[in-house]
Amino acid sequence: MKRIIALASIIIATSAAFTACNDGEEAITPSGNYSPIRGGFPQGDSRYDSIINDIKNEYGVYLLYKDITETDLNRNWLSTGTGDIYVAGPEEERDAPCWNLPEEQLPYYVDYFRYDIFSNISKKFANSAFPIKMYMIDNLRTEPRDFGDDSGITGGTNSDPRQLLMKGNFDSWAISFTDEMMNSDEAAYALKQQRCMLIIELIKNVDGKGELGSPDEFWSGFNFADTMDIKDPAAAKYKYKLGFVDMINDNFGTGQRKQVWVDYYFTSTVYWEKSNPNYNLFTTYIKNIMWLTTEEFEERYPIAQYPMIHQKRDIVIGYMKDKHGIDLIGISHGTKKQ
Repeated sequence: MKRIIALASIIIATSAAFTACNDGEEAITPSGNYSPIRGGFPQGDSRYDSIINDIKNEYGVYLLYKDITETDLNRNWLSTGTGDIYVAGPEEERDAPCWNLPEEQLPYYVDYFRYDIFSNISKKFANSAFPIKMYMIDNLRTEPRDFGDDSGITGGTNSDPRQLLMKGNFDSWAISFTDEMMNSDEAAYALKQQRCMLIIELIKNVDGKGELGSPDEFWSGFNFADTMDIKDPAAAKYKYKLGFVDMINDNFGTGQRKQVWVDYYFTSTVYWEKSNPNYNLFTTYIKNIMWLTTEEFEERYPIAQYPMIHQKRDIVIGYMKDKHGIDLIGISHGTKKQ
């Protein structure tokens, strides 16, 4: 009973939160079964707000950076009462009713979306892959959920409180950059990590709907019956001759300020497992192509030694461009700011 009461309280709070930050302002409801956007859109009148509005008109994605609440970040009602809760903003303003992105950070976030993301994908892909709302938030993190000692509901482990991407809500995701990522000597590298990480999550979102697909010609020639087990990076190069590329983790090392983790462990059957997108061979190729520039790809997999890999690379590049409108080469090289 206590659990039911706690869950009911969350739902009531959700309804109340829609008017908590902007009393008297009319809410905007995007088309479809989505929650309303409070306070009008775009949320300001700067030239970056004009760009935000252009992105919404072209791709159907609302980039939001003001009046974001704890309820907005935790609208996955099916899992209410378990795990950690998302919060944002300065640590000293933990209990503030709403969070706004610092004004000086807005250009960085908007440029990230228009140059690093939307310039490399099609409208069709964006409509299929993106949530309707993308919150741009400073200091996104998790805290253990607490309903009180007598509620019987426990929080999560909170083992990695700093978050760069929140996904999974039915109509909204959230993205966050650290000051270090935006301003350090490694900012360009961190931006590439974030670009690749978000794109692969969008691709997985489409794959989860059964819309990604793959061309039959990609799969010809692979020997998935091979059961060899190689853990030595030097010896692992034998797998390159068979057309298998290295596995790259889905977050591309984001938040760790170090090189992307690459798994040299090789049992060829793991690349075939369709239920695990981390290790599916087709998505593994996608991650290699979007992470490695053309020159880096050749350095890692010389065409003279591993022609099959380059043949498959060309197939993946063409398919993703023609089928989904995704420019994997553009993602790997980055788009020059105008």
